[in-house]
Amino acid sequence: MRFKGRFNIKPGQSGSIKIIIDNEEDLWALYNVMALGDYIQLATFRKVQHETGSKVTSKKRKMILTLRLEEIDYRPEAIGIRGKNQTQNEFVAVGQYQSDEIGVNSFFTLYKSYWDEMHIETLKKAADITQTSEVVAVLMDEGIANLFYISNTQTVNKGKIDLSIPKKRNGSSQHDKGREKFFGQVLEKFLKNINFENVKVVIIASPGFTQEDFRKYMVEKIENNKDYSSLKNNLNKLIYTHSSSAFKHSLQEILSKQEIKKNITDVKCVDDVAAMAKFNEILLTEMDKAFFGKKQFEYVFEKNAIDILIITDGYLRKLSGKERKDLSQKIKQLKSNEKEVCQFSSLHDTGERIDEFGGIVGILRYAMPELSEMDDEQEEEKKNTGNVDEEIKDENLLQLINNNSESYTQESQDNEEDEKEEKKEEKKEKEEKKEDKKEKKEKKGKKRTKEENKNIAQQKRKYQRKRSSFDNDEDNDEY
Repeated sequence: MRFKGRFNIKPGQSGSIKIIIDNEEDLWALYNVMALGDYIQLATFRKVQHETGSKVTSKKRKMILTLRLEEIDYRPEAIGIRGKNQTQNEFVAVGQYQSDEIGVNSFFTLYKSYWDEMHIETLKKAADITQTSEVVAVLMDEGIANLFYISNTQTVNKGKIDLSIPKKRNGSSQHDKGREKFFGQVLEKFLKNINFENVKVVIIASPGFTQEDFRKYMVEKIENNKDYSSLKNNLNKLIYTHSSSAFKHSLQEILSKQEIKKNITDVKCVDDVAAMAKFNEILLTEMDKAFFGKKQFEYVFEKNAIDILIITDGYLRKLSGKERKDLSQKIKQLKSNEKEVCQFSSLHDTGERIDEFGGIVGILRYAMPELSEMDDEQEEEKKNTGNVDEEIKDENLLQLINNNSESYTQESQDNEEDEKEEKKEEKKEKEEKKEDKKEKKEKKGKKRTKEENKNIAQQKRKYQRKRSSFDNDEDNDEY
């Protein structure tokens, strides 16, 4: 996910953000930010009919519309939206319905009358791979190192070191000094770019024994040194393995290894699993220290009894704007009191389990037997996200939408031009690869022809020798 312009949204205020969707993971993040009643401005196509005499023709026209969202439908490849047009247009009247889809490479502006901290945090995480990646790979060789952040959909190089190391010579210590300097720079880059709170696995790989030598250097360096305490506490997250090079193309080879696959799988959603394990243990041993659903949550919050709160993104989507605003303020208060707040994804097993309990549960600081007498109100799930609040005329927001409408057309065109340029570059690269393959094939063909010619020549010589021998035998018979 990328943002066009400055990210100047502030919690508790209205505002807008211009977004470009880069991959399918971004769509899930966006789905957890969008809500019914929000406004979205985007370029779309609509069939427009023309009457000329008795003949009626229709033509697709591109237009810029601003919709107030009334339906949101998530699919892994796209988000379907439907709403009423809010801005004057030659072809679509104000208040007329329009449907569209947001997919990969979509560019649009999202307006909200109230941005809470969870909205902002979700967007920032989606735009920053260091916040979403649980796997980091450090690939190194003599004097070369690359640090990669790896997510489900992309790999980003977050640091590179290229240092010339003198060759190893008898009686000279320059090689060892150069190597130590190189390892020192790798360790510095390593500590600067890796946040162990988010990263669960760090793969260190190299040809030969470079990664093993680096491990020895690192262990010696961090021993009895307080500056490296975070690394020392997370040494169990480091995995050492062999790679064919220190460059990006070796990642596929490394990640396909069974031992690496197992380690990556084992740490997926590790924090969610740990919180879920605590909750399951409480259910088995001290049932009175657990709460379920909105009604019980409201009660225990007022009593200041919450130790751990667990909510799902599915629960958040069902809330109206007013309810979400109230919950956001309560979560902020819990965090300020150093209470643990976990948000589970409804796409994962842990999230599905919490949704079965109503989407909001938690662990208490002390037992509250009276909760068992409280029947929480179970709201009927709706297909769409949340409940639509009554339309509130936020004059500042509507003014912002109208002001942006004029400039949006040009930005949309600029974004399309960028996409066209990217597609041209991709096409050019494909053509170049195709030409390279063709040349290699032709060269291979020529080589094959030479080999065939050589074999044919050998066969001819053999045949001639046999023929000559046969002729000599005939001559002998005559005598």
